[in-house]
Amino acid sequence: MIYFLVNNNYHLLDVYEHCKNLRKFEKSLIQIPHTLECISKDENFNNIFIFKTPFSKMKNYFNIINVKKIERKVKSKLTINANDILFVYTEYEILNQYIITLFKKNGAKVYVIEDGGFPTYLTYSIEDTEPLSLKEKIKLFYFNYFLGYRFVNFLKYNNLIFPQINENYLDGVLLYLDINIVRNIKKFLLSKNKKQLDLDKSKALFLNEKIYEYYCSKSEYSDILKICIEKMIDKFEIVYFKFHPKETEENKLWQLKILNQYSNVEIIQDNSPVENLLVIYKTKYVFSFLSAALLNLNAQGAVPVYIYHWFDNILENNVFQNIDNILHNIGYKFINKNCEITDVGFSSKNYDDLKLDTFLKEIK
Repeated sequence: MIYFLVNNNYHLLDVYEHCKNLRKFEKSLIQIPHTLECISKDENFNNIFIFKTPFSKMKNYFNIINVKKIERKVKSKLTINANDILFVYTEYEILNQYIITLFKKNGAKVYVIEDGGFPTYLTYSIEDTEPLSLKEKIKLFYFNYFLGYRFVNFLKYNNLIFPQINENYLDGVLLYLDINIVRNIKKFLLSKNKKQLDLDKSKALFLNEKIYEYYCSKSEYSDILKICIEKMIDKFEIVYFKFHPKETEENKLWQLKILNQYSNVEIIQDNSPVENLLVIYKTKYVFSFLSAALLNLNAQGAVPVYIYHWFDNILENNVFQNIDNILHNIGYKFINKNCEITDVGFSSKNYDDLKLDTFLKEIK
């Protein structure tokens, strides 16, 4: 049995794409929703499971009784044997890690499929050098010793914690772009099973990011946003703007005051993955500061346009320095500050032809 473990709508969309080549395989779906519209029936899957994470809210975080209750539910629902294979999209969710260990204890194989980009690329390509705070050490101690989750590790980067599982529990990581990784995990290059779209070069999409919460002030971002939009409307007949799904209404309001000044800027309310938005809005160019969604748009014929390098105060941050190194290493070509859109994006050489069905046959 092939199992897919998903946490958000992007994961599920990617699973559906792989299912097109896996019709001869028996498949099951495990859902632990973060930003996921869960499904209960689907012809692609023999079995569908839904488990709620006990780690989403701080008031439940240290509720050991609740955690153990969910563990028992997971164990009772999943029947795992040594011939099974689990594909998981992120280690960030601790319940994902627990399920990974169940598969490994039963002799099954486990692979991580990159979850859309930078969270995988960054955390797989940087060394763990930042020391944990006392609070972070207590939280890790709770996982390791109170819950018995000795497999949980914390990677600290730019003062943020990224939970990772002990590498012995993973048989490999499947990437869509070829990057150097420092973790002791076997790497495979996978191809995107996407159809090239007929896209409109007069249209562009801007995927907003909450960089005003981490990398600059709201006042600075107001000026940055004006510069970006004005450069874009000078090049395109229409610019679609999409807020990040986690932006608050309060933060949307002060940005809307800027955006509403431009008649050819249209706000997209749909929170569907960008792959679906391309089908609807037909935008040839997709702009953003650090959206991981841009990394795999070549497969649909869109041009990903990163613009953080337009602003020195953004580029000097360590996070963007590491992103910049990754993009340069995989051959990404940046747009210039005049917003000239020729020779921008990834070359096709960064993509491999390996489909998931072929991969499964090779590892048997």
